[in-house]
Amino acid sequence: MSKVWSVLACLFVSAGPACAQAPALELVLRAELAFARLADEKGIRTAFLTWLTEDASVFSPRMTSRKEQHGPEPGDPGHLVWYPEAMGLAAAGDLAWSFGPWTYAVKKGGPALVHGHFLSVWRKQADGGWKAVADIGVPHPAPERPVEPFAIWDAAPAVKTAPSKGPDATSILQRKEADLASAWAAKGGLALLPELAKAARVLRPRRMPLRELADIQKALEADRPGPRWEPARLQVAASGDLAWTCGESSPDDRGATASFLRIWALEGGAWKVLFDVRLPHPATPK
Repeated sequence: MSKVWSVLACLFVSAGPACAQAPALELVLRAELAFARLADEKGIRTAFLTWLTEDASVFSPRMTSRKEQHGPEPGDPGHLVWYPEAMGLAAAGDLAWSFGPWTYAVKKGGPALVHGHFLSVWRKQADGGWKAVADIGVPHPAPERPVEPFAIWDAAPAVKTAPSKGPDATSILQRKEADLASAWAAKGGLALLPELAKAARVLRPRRMPLRELADIQKALEADRPGPRWEPARLQVAASGDLAWTCGESSPDDRGATASFLRIWALEGGAWKVLFDVRLPHPATPK
């Protein structure tokens, strides 16, 4: 865990145009680290019930609530460890995301049985603190070398973007999601390619997070045509430069369903997908 706590020192020496965000983003970082520390000390159930909002969306792989996933006693007895690889913050300072590696062991001090990456969405609360409103993760093979913490990603909005004229951001994103669902029904995952931000990450089970276009394209080719969806949740930052959506898709052309979480960012005046996470559901027994 010592590597986790080195993150705070890394924060203030990070380079790039997003460095101006450091003071505001530090509060989110401290919340993330406190969340991880509580899981290390008191267990998964206590940590998630403490740091997720009551209406938070979690995925396992189906979308469910914090209470349904983590409420029943005694909770998961395993040991979950994570730290942020990168984070981003809306210009309004009310919405943020965190992304990084995690490991799961049967008990504290035991060998890691599962490796993966998580994506969490954080929202500023009325008291000025931060809590997670969504949390999703994908398993993948153990990385060849440890993932380095911590980068204030240059994809994170660094300055407030002038609001666009016309319909509000929520309406625009509802339309973007509807158009993407229609295109996906015809083309499959390749419909996502023109919607990706320059520094986009695509997360799929059994794969390390994808950022190279050729790798992303290959992975998206495996996402079948057919499914449609309407986001179950859609939230936009007050500054209109960062948003997230999540939900579940209808069956694809082979009858498979999946959950998704997507983070959108304003890039060059247009909404682009910064993260796309898709978790297939287990096949329904016939």
